[in-house]
Amino acid sequence: MPAATLTRDEVVERILAAFRRYGYEGSSLSRLSEATGLGRSSLYHYFPNGKEDMASAAMAAVGAWFTQNVLCTLQGRDAPAQRLQRFAGKLTEYYANGFAPCLMDVFTIGEAGSLFQQHLGGRMRALMSLLAAVAEEAGVDKVEAAIRAENAVVSIQGSLIVSRAIGNNGPFLRMIENFPGNLVGVQAD
Repeated sequence: MPAATLTRDEVVERILAAFRRYGYEGSSLSRLSEATGLGRSSLYHYFPNGKEDMASAAMAAVGAWFTQNVLCTLQGRDAPAQRLQRFAGKLTEYYANGFAPCLMDVFTIGEAGSLFQQHLGGRMRALMSLLAAVAEEAGVDKVEAAIRAENAVVSIQGSLIVSRAIGNNGPFLRMIENFPGNLVGVQAD
């Protein structure tokens, strides 16, 4: 689609892809311009504060998608293990079977880390809180549920990094397979 006909959401989607590929510091305005097909003046029209605004828009888009498509699976009346299996399935979709990097990961490095640490930390704590609540609902003690939830997030992020580093998504897929059992003590079907 020609850049002139892109909506702001489509521009953000292309910016997000560039940030996932190159990281914050590696996504120069030239690369972001190339990724969107827009000149710098057009980028500044959409994002008056430049790259920081673009990164904030990318994080907001990911946050909205993640809330609507992934985090929602943790709520409901189904058994906790079933909800966790759906959650794991949505993680698999979002991370392209473990091949796509996590935006939160690439935004914790360098300048982006200092710019977005508070926001990213809040997102991580919110995710851990939701996972701990599901574990508690499954009968796990509150303190143990918090520890397991933190370990679960570490496993998600760690498996993504290891999978990318070795060029094999096996670590991510094994983490997904064991995710419900590791959090609530029930193995996936």
